[in-house]
Amino acid sequence: MERKYAARSSWKRIVKRDYRELYLETTSFTGYVTRLDMIRVTDPLSVRYSGQEIQIAGDGYSWLQQFPAGQKHVITTMFNAHGQIVQSYIDICLRHGRDTTGIFWDDLMLDLVLLPSGECFVLDAKELELARETGGISQDQYAAAWKETKILQDQIRTNKLLFQPLARVHHDLLDNV
Repeated sequence: MERKYAARSSWKRIVKRDYRELYLETTSFTGYVTRLDMIRVTDPLSVRYSGQEIQIAGDGYSWLQQFPAGQKHVITTMFNAHGQIVQSYIDICLRHGRDTTGIFWDDLMLDLVLLPSGECFVLDAKELELARETGGISQDQYAAAWKETKILQDQIRTNKLLFQPLARVHHDLLDNV
């Protein structure tokens, strides 16, 4: 299990950046929201799903992260330089919070990707299985990762996943922070 940080300060691809964070307590969302603006990068970053290539990082791109209180996941919504959502990436985690370094999540490897088209992909299942087999995570953590994934898949299927309508709102809210 790896601890990851929202600011991504060690990511050398980003040459010039702006990072903002805010804690919210509203009727629709409680938790941290962060935004990483990639002003200039060394190289764009693209990923491939089902034969489709999608750029997720580049000059002018921004990544909004939502850390919903009490949940076992972190959502990163990736916006292109024109402000359009290119994908949402959901990290399944043991926990998230803030420590002396910043806002973090303890990554349980299993991830979901949701494209604007509605397509949904589960990623890194083999890595999760390997971590369980080699003692990198416990059987309980393994089971918790799959349980959270199934809950999120069901929410996606029934249009009850609340982060999507809030992604643009949170992204714009961080303009003024």
